[in-house]
Amino acid sequence: MTAKEMKVYDLIVKIGNSLPEDANVPVLLGELAQLDFTRACEMWEYMLVTYSSQLEDDLIAENLETRAFSALAERSEPKLKLYLGEATPLLKAIYTSSATACTDGNLAYLCGLVLNSKIDAATEILRMVVANKKIDYAERMRAILDEVFNMYCAKNNTKVPSLNRKQGMMLLEFALKVKGPTKNVLVQRIKEIN
Repeated sequence: MTAKEMKVYDLIVKIGNSLPEDANVPVLLGELAQLDFTRACEMWEYMLVTYSSQLEDDLIAENLETRAFSALAERSEPKLKLYLGEATPLLKAIYTSSATACTDGNLAYLCGLVLNSKIDAATEILRMVVANKKIDYAERMRAILDEVFNMYCAKNNTKVPSLNRKQGMMLLEFALKVKGPTKNVLVQRIKEIN
């Protein structure tokens, strides 16, 4: 066994023995990601699935969802996106039961799917967001639209966003699920650019 393999197994044991509220967990996941990114993602998934019933606690949710996501994205965002595309339990933990759904890195991930026309994957995640009882859906939908528009403008060096028909229709479908006065504002914003 090589020194690298020893370090990987040592980190796996440390993560496995850690409590979900331990602030060191995202740091350990980041260290493991430097050595073996797939194992780090597997350990993150293990922690989220094992402690899913404790994600009600804001500290645990912040630690295992937002900070861990950021630690892994910092190491390799393309690898993380690839892993998330195949890991439904992770997506469910992040978008269905988390108070931090559609914030920071996981918001950028969702908006990246929309802008890259991965409509099926984005639709699946947005369905999870609609089902999330811990968030204000109208507020998050507004954040999603803002981020999609900002990312589009930054990517294409323009001041006015423009989406293709599929992107616009998908966003409109989920904007129509918003309740209250915010719904009209969101629908109007989408119609203006489509």
